[in-house]
Amino acid sequence: MKKIFYNFVAFTFSAYNNFFFKRLTIIGKEKIPTDGAIIFSPNHQSALLDPILVGVTCGKKLYYLTRSDVFRKPYLWFLDAMQTLPVYRIRDGFKNLHRNQETFNKCYELLEVKKSLLIFSEGKHHDEYYLQPISKGSSRVGLESLKRSQNTKIYLLPVGINYGNKIHPYHNCTVVYGKPIKLNDFINTYEKKPVDTLNRVRIRLENEMKKCLWLPNRCDNYVAKKNMINYNTSKKKFKTIKNKIFENDLDLITEKNKTIFEKVAISFFSFFNLIPLVLISFILKKIKDNVFHLSIKYLFGLLIFPLWWAVSFFISMYYFDFYFSLIILASLVLFLYLRQFIIIINK
Repeated sequence: MKKIFYNFVAFTFSAYNNFFFKRLTIIGKEKIPTDGAIIFSPNHQSALLDPILVGVTCGKKLYYLTRSDVFRKPYLWFLDAMQTLPVYRIRDGFKNLHRNQETFNKCYELLEVKKSLLIFSEGKHHDEYYLQPISKGSSRVGLESLKRSQNTKIYLLPVGINYGNKIHPYHNCTVVYGKPIKLNDFINTYEKKPVDTLNRVRIRLENEMKKCLWLPNRCDNYVAKKNMINYNTSKKKFKTIKNKIFENDLDLITEKNKTIFEKVAISFFSFFNLIPLVLISFILKKIKDNVFHLSIKYLFGLLIFPLWWAVSFFISMYYFDFYFSLIILASLVLFLYLRQFIIIINK
C-alpha cells in the first residue's frame, strides 16, 4: 500500500509541476549514474518544494533525510510511505543525538543495495540564491558506507535548484544535475586520513554545486545581481543567465512598476477565485518562515483550487446546463492563470 501511495504522490506532483511552473527546465539528467548508489545533494531554498522537485525529476525512488521534529503521530504513516528518515539536531535535545546512528546505519544499508538518498548538504533551508557553507554529512554517509561494502559504487551528485522567483507560483524554474563525484576514488585515503579526505570531498562537492546555480556566491553587489533574476531572464538558457550575472550585466534588471490597468486586472481576475486565494493568504499569515511560503502555495494550491473548481462546477450544474457549467469552470481556471501571469511578468 505504501509503495502504491509513493508512486501516486510522485505521479501527481510530476503532472502538477506542469501547471504550477510557467516553465520547468531540467538540465544534466543524463549525468545521473546508472551503475551504483547515489546521494543527491541539492541546495535548499524552498523548504518542502526542494525535495519534491528532485524526487520527481531525477528518475529515482529516493529516501529523504528529514529533520526529526516533523515525525509526529499524525504524520508517521505518510512519512514512512514517502521514505523519509529522521535526523536529530541539538535543538531536538542533546539526549536524542545518539539516535542519528540508527538513521545512518539505515543509510549504509540502503546504499549497499544501490538505493538513492537525498541529503541537503547545506544543513538548513534559507531564502538566498547563493550557496550556504557545505557540511561534511553527505560525504561522511557515503564514505562510511563504502568502508562496510567497497564492492558498491557510490556517487555524490550535486544538484542546483534555481527559482525564477521564490514567492510567486507560475514562474520559471531550472533544476541542474551536475557532475557526479565517485566516492570510491576517495576510500583508500579516507581510511588513512579521514578528516583531510572528508574536507577534500566537501570542497569538491561545494565547487560542483556552485556550477549548478545561477548565482552561487555572496558578493559586494549581491543585491543587484539577485535582481537580475526575474521572469524575463529566467526564460533564458542556464549558461546564458549564469554568465550574464557573473559579468554583472545590469540590462537584466527590470524595474517596471505595474500600471493601473494591470492592478485592476489582477483584482478583477482574483475575484472569481477569491475564496481559495483568501484561504491560502490566511494560511501564509500563520507561517512566519518565508522560506515555506512557496511550498505552502504549492501544496495547498493543489488541494484548494481543484476543490473550489469542483464545487463551483456542480453548483453551476444545478442552475445551468452542462456546457455552460464547463465554460464557467474553464473561466475560473483561465482567470487564475491570467492573474498570476500579470503578477509575475515584472517579478
